[in-house]
Amino acid sequence: MPSLEEYVNSQAIDYRLNNTTLNTRRLKPSDIPKLADDAIVTASLDDAVNRAFQYFAEFENKRSGPILTVTPPNVESVEPGSPADIAGVKPGDLILFVSSIKIESAMGYYQALNEKLSSETSLKLLRNKQSNITLAMKNPTRTPINGSNSGIKFAAPPEAVYVTELDSKRMADQYRREMLPAISIDWRSEAANNLMQSAKRLNLIAKVVIDPTGSSPSKIQTKDLLSWQHKKVLERIDVYFSQRRKIENTNAVYLTGMGDAVVGFVCSLIIFIIAATLFWYQRRIVGKKS
Repeated sequence: MPSLEEYVNSQAIDYRLNNTTLNTRRLKPSDIPKLADDAIVTASLDDAVNRAFQYFAEFENKRSGPILTVTPPNVESVEPGSPADIAGVKPGDLILFVSSIKIESAMGYYQALNEKLSSETSLKLLRNKQSNITLAMKNPTRTPINGSNSGIKFAAPPEAVYVTELDSKRMADQYRREMLPAISIDWRSEAANNLMQSAKRLNLIAKVVIDPTGSSPSKIQTKDLLSWQHKKVLERIDVYFSQRRKIENTNAVYLTGMGDAVVGFVCSLIIFIIAATLFWYQRRIVGKKS
């Protein structure tokens, strides 16, 4: 199974370092905490998948946190038909409160929604820099509103995301539907555990390398590692079966050759016995005549 060190070696990944005067440097395999291996135990297939995406979600939030924390909660755009759109939120609005929680950044908005999951909440906004208005934001589907489905987009880089618990479960289900079936049944549990280990180790990197006070996120994302790991797993399973077939074919040729040799030996032995018997019989007849 592939390892996170292999991924790091194959990619040009820049990381912002903690406690250093340098802005960024290239990530190295030696940056990966070795203790991560001891902290991971084998889990069942479903549990391994769930835990993998929980680790991924934590990593993404640590990676994006520095940017989202300094991103003002100014609404850049609103998705049509979303809870925010239905409530009347407009581009240019500044979010002041979610329910009774004061909002000072995009991260604050996401955290406030995630703190108390509900299909309905209130927003206090500053519109046109002069009017304070309060809106009721409701989700028609009655599912909890979070940063992913509220419909509000802030002026932050597209790679800066906040992943909720619901997002983590959704990604895990998507992995089960779209990627896991491509892996042979006998290998799925091992592949899921390998993914869990990579996600855990990636998560631990964030604690050491990502600077929580900086504005530059690491240039590595869950989706990139996930695609790489899945591709490598499939490639290595193919290589395994290819080598296995070669060994089986070699063994078959060897066994066939041995079988032919045994048959030849047995036939020779039978011919020898028949010849010896005839020789003995002829000698006996000659003896009787004399």
